Amino acid sequence: MTGVRAEQARRTRAGIQAAALALFAERGYDATSLQDIADGLGLTKAAVYYHFPSKLELLQSICEPVYESVSAIIARTAEQGTRQRRIDVLAEGFADLTVSRRSTISVLAADPVMHGRMKAASKMDELLDQAARVLYGEDPSPDQVLAVRAIAPLSDSISALPELADDEAREVLCRAVKRLLPRR
Repeated sequence: MTGVRAEQARRTRAGIQAAALALFAERGYDATSLQDIADGLGLTKAAVYYHFPSKLELLQSICEPVYESVSAIIARTAEQGTRQRRIDVLAEGFADLTVSRRSTISVLAADPVMHGRMKAASKMDELLDQAARVLYGEDPSPDQVLAVRAIAPLSDSISALPELADDEAREVLCRAVKRLLPRR
């Protein structure tokens, strides 16, 4: 019975996340309450609070798979023997992640309030610093750090090109990342 309950809880959490993302896209982060999310799913507000004690925690849970993916990309990057190969792996991983989560990223990037809340509670700065060290060593130059940090906004910017098919968007992102990152 425990496995059934766990699966039901997982499905409920995923449903809450999907409903929240849709309402955030439609109304904006500030204009969406946990009650709105509960109403949209036919749940009580208490049921939503059980899974997500605050709207910010709900937002963070939507972002967490992205952070986990970035961490995995950095780990794959660190396994590469040359700087050129590390840059290639990082660029390809970033492009794949951005394209696979394109609709979610577009919603998150479109709302400045939500974007600001995410930034305040984000693990991304720490991950980008880690990526800079993986690419350039324990003491990357300011130019190298800035170049790595310049990658993150590219995922937001791809929403400005909705007409690009996924494979083309991936190529564009890959080229842009490789151009940004210094080879030395």
